[in-house]
Amino acid sequence: RMDVDLLTAGVWVPIATALMADTAIKMAIFSPGIASILQANYVALDIFLAELAGRLLLSAHDENSGGLLSNGFEEVDAFLQKSILPKERIGRAQERIYSHPKTAEFSKRWNLPIYYQLRFGESCTRLNKAVDQTKREGWIAQVFSGSDDRADELKKTIGFELTLFLELYDIISDLWRPDVILKPLTNRFLRGAVQLVGRTVSFISESMEGKIKFGEEQTENHAISGTDNRDSEEMSYPTRAPYCWGESEDDVAAVAWELTILESSIR
Repeated sequence: RMDVDLLTAGVWVPIATALMADTAIKMAIFSPGIASILQANYVALDIFLAELAGRLLLSAHDENSGGLLSNGFEEVDAFLQKSILPKERIGRAQERIYSHPKTAEFSKRWNLPIYYQLRFGESCTRLNKAVDQTKREGWIAQVFSGSDDRADELKKTIGFELTLFLELYDIISDLWRPDVILKPLTNRFLRGAVQLVGRTVSFISESMEGKIKFGEEQTENHAISGTDNRDSEEMSYPTRAPYCWGESEDDVAAVAWELTILESSIR
């Protein structure tokens, strides 16, 4: 007598085969070109696969029992779940789905390293832009790219004042949003968050020591002209000749306080 796993061989394998065989479907589901779409597709199919055995077996027993599982009688629900459909049975069925070679083949189609690089690249772009603007304009620079409400929330709940630190905290927080993070990439996202903090701390250390100067070299291109919109935009913020902010006690005190808040907030 040969046992036939109808749930895996009759339902999951045909679905996975169809999703991987059609070129248009493959491109729509597995293509990492747009990070948000890949993440949404991965989460939806991961949930579908994780709940497949439970949903199908419960539905089958619901039909066989004349709808008793959906008629609102909690006692009947509990009885059927215990006597007819033990959790162990659903668990074994789910394990067979996960252990099938087609599931491993399906999982390999997700280009998750590329997805992580896209997300980490977005974070690096935001941080680099904030750092560059801070170098030009000093610690008074308004580099936070989120909404005013988000800025007010972080100031009240976390305590940051300098917008470079607001931006860094918001960037790291975004990495852990439900519509960004993927469980298989948790270690990479954690490593990325550490790298972003390290990049910021390195910038602070080098600029405090004078290795990186704040301000800008004054050139003729920075002269304001009433008829040159480009020059007007370049001079839309206060400029100073290159200086080392580490020589200012006020700046040192402010940055030291922000670093203390950052350390306590990420512990």
